[in-house]
Amino acid sequence: MPSTGNGRFPARRGGPDRRTAHIGLRRAADSPELESRDRRGWNELLSSGLVILAGVIVVIGFGIVASRAMRSDHGNPLPDPPPTAALGGVSVPSASPGGLIPLEPASPSPTPSSPSPSPSLSPSTSPPPSKKPVDQGAISIAAGGAPSTVDLTAEGKRDWVHWGEDGTFSLERNKNGGFAILEGTPTAPRFRHALSPTRFAWTGGDPVDHSDGTPTGIRTCGAGNAFTLSAPASTSSRTLRLYLGVVSAKGVLQARLSAGTATASATAEQRDGQFRGVVYTITYRAPKAAKINLTWTTAQAFGSGCGGVALSAATLF
Repeated sequence: MPSTGNGRFPARRGGPDRRTAHIGLRRAADSPELESRDRRGWNELLSSGLVILAGVIVVIGFGIVASRAMRSDHGNPLPDPPPTAALGGVSVPSASPGGLIPLEPASPSPTPSSPSPSPSLSPSTSPPPSKKPVDQGAISIAAGGAPSTVDLTAEGKRDWVHWGEDGTFSLERNKNGGFAILEGTPTAPRFRHALSPTRFAWTGGDPVDHSDGTPTGIRTCGAGNAFTLSAPASTSSRTLRLYLGVVSAKGVLQARLSAGTATASATAEQRDGQFRGVVYTITYRAPKAAKINLTWTTAQAFGSGCGGVALSAATLF
């Protein structure tokens, strides 16, 4: 650039020089209006940034809380509820998360008007359970007078027996009776008699097939001598009928079961030498399959003759 004659450069055309421009800029920066405008812009920018930052923090915090809750539900199941108290019978409610629907309907809680009763510390007063009584069976004996005739076949549906038709030790019985009625071992002295006021008839017998009516039987003499018999017993009731006699003696009939403790007895007496016929109907039942055992004994003999008891016939039905 050519200088002037005074050694200074000429001023630029069309604008202020550098000093003038610098001064103008400083004045403009120091203007209060410009400074206020700049502050408002920064404040608005800072406020917007704070609002955005707060929103981000809230979103992140909610995500952390939800994540922890989900891990607590699936990874850390709630502990089982504590056991019910030993006294009082009060159930502790379960700590299940709110809003879950139980699989089974819950029992209704007691209303305040009907609280649960407190447990009683006194000992129980209920009686102990009663024991079932043991079945001992049953026996009953009914005495009756001797009839004039007896049809043993018609009466003894199960079995029948007659003694003394052919001799002292003879025994005639139902051939289809299955030996239900049995006599024990015979004892001596033992005699055949034909003194019975009753006539005994039968058909289908063995070894004697039939009889139109016989007064025969057997007897014994002296105190202590006896006849013994037995028949089947079961839980159902059965009836055994004995046709007996006594001459110048006191006779005692005793009955007992081979199972159970039931017993029964009967007595017949005839002091003179006449034959007295008696009939005993024995109804019995046992607690299980068993036998009834009978003994017809001369308890006392009167006079100097052959006093004792007699045996004629028996039927089972």
